[in-house]
Amino acid sequence: MTHITQHRTTFLVFYKFRALTHDEKEKSRKEWNELKNTLPQGIELIGEYSHAWGTEYNGFLLFQAETSDSFFDWWSEYKDSIRWYVDKTHTIVARRK
Repeated sequence: MTHITQHRTTFLVFYKFRALTHDEKEKSRKEWNELKNTLPQGIELIGEYSHAWGTEYNGFLLFQAETSDSFFDWWSEYKDSIRWYVDKTHTIVARRK
């Protein structure tokens, strides 16, 4: 009997915010919460961290996706929507053995 295990891909996304006013911070927080609730099927936010000590980043996110393609298709659209308040990102992609 052959057992096939689907290997999901994990994405570690570091982010660095631009300098924001109080109103911009509130707007970005609202947009982020809306976006989290509309993730496409097959992409899951499994961790949200507000600090990344030892790096230049403000924090990082952990996503899992059924396929790398589904994440990358979504990511390019997502990144365009946050570009006004996120200055820089760095993504590490990993796949469980």
